[in-house]
Amino acid sequence: MNGELYDALVIGAGFAGLTAARDLAKDGKRVLIVEARDRIGGRAWYRPFADTDFYIEMGGNWVDAEGNTALMAEVERYGVQLSMSPQAEHRVSLLDGVRSHAACPISRDDELDLQRFVQEVGTQVKRIDPRLPLDTQDVADLDVPLDSYLDGFGLSTTLKELMGAWIRQETGCHLSKISALHLMVWIPLLDNDVLAIGHTPTHRFAAGTIDLLQRMLDDSGAELLLSTPVAEVTQSAEHVEVRTHTGEVLRARGVVIALPLNCLPDVTFTPALSPDKAAGVAIGQSGAAKKLWALVTGLPPKLLGIGEHDEPIDVFFTDYPADETGLGGDLVVGFSTQERPLDILDRDDVEAAFRRYVPEAGVLKVDGHDWLADPYSKGTWCAAPAGLLSRYDSGLAAAEGRLVFAGSDIAHAFRGWMEGAVLTGASAATRLSEILAQA
Repeated sequence: MNGELYDALVIGAGFAGLTAARDLAKDGKRVLIVEARDRIGGRAWYRPFADTDFYIEMGGNWVDAEGNTALMAEVERYGVQLSMSPQAEHRVSLLDGVRSHAACPISRDDELDLQRFVQEVGTQVKRIDPRLPLDTQDVADLDVPLDSYLDGFGLSTTLKELMGAWIRQETGCHLSKISALHLMVWIPLLDNDVLAIGHTPTHRFAAGTIDLLQRMLDDSGAELLLSTPVAEVTQSAEHVEVRTHTGEVLRARGVVIALPLNCLPDVTFTPALSPDKAAGVAIGQSGAAKKLWALVTGLPPKLLGIGEHDEPIDVFFTDYPADETGLGGDLVVGFSTQERPLDILDRDDVEAAFRRYVPEAGVLKVDGHDWLADPYSKGTWCAAPAGLLSRYDSGLAAAEGRLVFAGSDIAHAFRGWMEGAVLTGASAATRLSEILAQA
């Protein structure tokens, strides 16, 4: 491929990169996709659980069938089938040192405080246009650490711990490492439901995320290079050269950069990235969840568990009951954060964590992936820390010469979601086509 000139190179074969590649190819462009991993999908990875032949999602998983309009359009375009995670029939919580099996383990006073919280947040989010860059809006006062923001409401420990568990499940980090604005911008996109973050996930891909990803790749007809990390991206007035870690030089009239935000410092850009983009990249994103899977016995049917920050697991639920798995137990998915000592690949460690909730629980097998240590992600789904969005949202997404950028980490709408990846991939393809038409 050395010496060939493509119309477009797409760096990264996750949802954003594959959307961009497909749309560029449909626009008549000759496209090459360059992916560092030995597979497509990025932070979406459908593979067998432990040493079984039962498949699970190690990363991105669920779809909001009503709110994720761009992703659902892709589902409908290719006839991809969705299935449903089971709704909880039993519940257990550990909040402020109290174990409860109540559906809503808070007091009447907490319920009143929660109503007040919902009203106040609902008023504040009316100031936000989720489709526009946040640094162009008067919302800097909301771009503060989430724990500080919540402290301003005077909520009880139990209520704060309940809300915190759901938030950590969605963000994968301590509340001090995420901006309140990052979560608030989701609310207008989720039918203005302030408590949408506390709803258990529902729709998932029946045959895994790979079902849609592979269909998008096949439809694009683009060439694909796997196991090809990029080291340098150099622009001239006429084209872009991309040098891989093996020394191969790839050339194109334009490039889509669809890499996780925390991986951009691993690529040398010539000329250097703009000051705003470089400053935003230097801050990075904070998502560092531990998503664990465990084959568990001794649980009540279809259990949902929620725990305070001192518990090893924030939220867990039965995603595949034993009668579906045929593996002798329920397949349970759970979420923790990096500051906890829980080793999600240690059966004894995970079993001890589940027994905090259900003393009779037994763990047969465990599985998971360390996305933070993964050199091609360096984090899980995006959690924007305070100060990033109100200063650098525009800069992170801006095109630079013949380079356009995509990925859920820089999405204005649904940042951190597969929906955000698809939206930015489509936008990047449109923008690059415009750039190439003007060249």
